[in-house]
Amino acid sequence: MKVALVGLPQSGKSTLFHALTGASGSSSKGGFTMGMVDVPDARVDRLNEIYEPKKKTYARLEIVEAQAAAKSENRTGMDPAFLNAVKPMDALLLIVRAFDGPDMCEPAADVKNVVSDMILTDLVAVEGRLERLESEKKKGRKVEPDEVAALERARDVLGADRLLITAPEVAAAPELRNFALLTAKPILVLVNVSDAEIGLPGDKALGMFGLPVMGLPTFVCCAKVEEEIADLPPEERQEFQQALGIAEPALNMVIREVYGALGLISFLTGGKDEVRAWTIQRGTLAPRAAGVIHSDIEKGFIRAEVIHYTDFDRLGSEAEARKAGKYRLEGKEYPVGDGDIINFRFNV
Repeated sequence: MKVALVGLPQSGKSTLFHALTGASGSSSKGGFTMGMVDVPDARVDRLNEIYEPKKKTYARLEIVEAQAAAKSENRTGMDPAFLNAVKPMDALLLIVRAFDGPDMCEPAADVKNVVSDMILTDLVAVEGRLERLESEKKKGRKVEPDEVAALERARDVLGADRLLITAPEVAAAPELRNFALLTAKPILVLVNVSDAEIGLPGDKALGMFGLPVMGLPTFVCCAKVEEEIADLPPEERQEFQQALGIAEPALNMVIREVYGALGLISFLTGGKDEVRAWTIQRGTLAPRAAGVIHSDIEKGFIRAEVIHYTDFDRLGSEAEARKAGKYRLEGKEYPVGDGDIINFRFNV
């Protein structure tokens, strides 16, 4: 899964990127800086204690810092070419500047301006495709009516200055999938505040800046302080956070919000060789989940042997889980749950 940090210049994207990724192992390509982060998971840590495996692997999330200039000198919006470039991302994290205080910056206006540019970018793409289809139709060429209908519904939503994600039945149309429309993706807003706002309840800090707006999930952090914490030795970070009144690291908050917005969960595998978390969409059936590990397992799927993490943790071993009746055999129609520990049986 890829999450792009977007926002106007001077909003703190680079600082936040360093805070989230530590800038270790990052790479740059085509105007993007990319870094992989482990998804913290206490369940993986606990399985590591029980199995004592050779390897421990967390689920991973790719954070992408998208570099771009504003579309005009007054820096009120985003360059359309840049917005088109971030279309392959799974979610967008919009960073807005609020560290100059309520009297010196306008994060609510920044959100509205950037999101309006996203709506316009999508509308241009949709209307352009409709025009091309109409031209094809006039030339006597076959046009898929379902695609036309899906595009017209999208045009109506966007023309009303609405995000496609607010009309899920429109955004989910398979005919729109290849367009990777921006407003059909989850858009989260991170308000980059000063250290003076650290420790304030989230709703109070947001209220100072007239947020949230447009119904977008919105949360706060101080990127500068988060960067300082990320540069500390691991053993000193928690003490520093507690001293400042920071309830959780920004990385944990971002991951939780992104997972929630994308409907992601993790299932687990464990053994003497490796314990690992695997990321899937909520509702994924067992064979498709098996395919995340390897396509051969999906093709040859026979059954899933399942113990939920809470039962495994409480009972301490697979053998005790079996005795307690917490071991289950599930078939092809089983929707994998968050925290399921699974051993897939398959035949190649």
